[in-house]
Amino acid sequence: MTAVRTTHLLLRPLTDADVTDPRILLWHTDPEGYALMAEEPSSDAEAADRLSAWRRQWAEEGLGYWIAERDGQPVGIGGVRPMEHQGTRYLNLYYRLAPEGRGRGLAAEIAQAAVAFALEHYPQLPVVARIAAGNEPSLRTVRRSGMVGLGPFRMPHDPPGMPDNLLFQSPAVRLGLDDTYEEVLDLWQRVNAAGGAVGFEGDAPRADVARALDRHLGAEGCTLLRLHAPTLDTFDDPARVGPLLGFGFVQQGTSPVVAHRGTLYRVMTDPDRRGQRLGTLLVAALHGTARRQGVEICEISYRGGTGLDRFYAPLGYAETGRVAGGLRFSWGDVDDVTMARRL
Repeated sequence: MTAVRTTHLLLRPLTDADVTDPRILLWHTDPEGYALMAEEPSSDAEAADRLSAWRRQWAEEGLGYWIAERDGQPVGIGGVRPMEHQGTRYLNLYYRLAPEGRGRGLAAEIAQAAVAFALEHYPQLPVVARIAAGNEPSLRTVRRSGMVGLGPFRMPHDPPGMPDNLLFQSPAVRLGLDDTYEEVLDLWQRVNAAGGAVGFEGDAPRADVARALDRHLGAEGCTLLRLHAPTLDTFDDPARVGPLLGFGFVQQGTSPVVAHRGTLYRVMTDPDRRGQRLGTLLVAALHGTARRQGVEICEISYRGGTGLDRFYAPLGYAETGRVAGGLRFSWGDVDDVTMARRL
């Protein structure tokens, strides 16, 4: 899958026609678009060479920056493309808009789709972005895409005297438990206490939550996926990650007749980091794991009345079943709702 639809945009691969499109060339030569950046606009020849190189990368690697179209017209360019730093491969996050597309949230829409796409299809490669410290619009965009700020960072080719850029990296995707049992259990309890709908009431005893965790860990065909905050060391040593940001389970059907189906369980993120789109990134990573295991249909159940349908529907899910009053809590009965989507 190389084309993505978002709420307002079609994000599609770069074509030969785009390389010579004067509108797209102008986005990279117009000084106004570089006013807040720590670099200069390109010349016409430099812009053409850059677009040509990006087009070749699509042809050679099947991945690169998208052209963003709205109502059939190009309004921006962006996404992720493979790059390398000191022998380590990564995906560079980039976005640039036509003048008429600025200030409308479209850059955030491109960046959010790109980071989710990367975590779903290329979880082994970190997504990296460097943003000028004074570029507030771009900083808001990258933070709204789920990227984690790591502080100032310089590259060897940065001109002397140029202020440090700020480095951002995507959450790190890890499979299995490793040595994080207590950290996973702690996060589950914090989500319960914050009112999260992940199987328990807020004051559930730790021992009860631990038994539920153990059942998932011991279930056949069940995979734990974790999101961790990256650190400056994560880029060079993937084993060195920061705090747990979220986790969930993929349970693949164990009978031959349902082996093409998988269920997502206990999908949760750090309640102290709400609004950072970590839930969307976590589900994207779970989808990628499920697909690589041979899952074609993903299902999930949620507690009625929580509004989670508004979260899952934009991710492709549709309601497939509802048991009225199927879940009983101390405050009363609520619906047990099932949704599904094809991968």
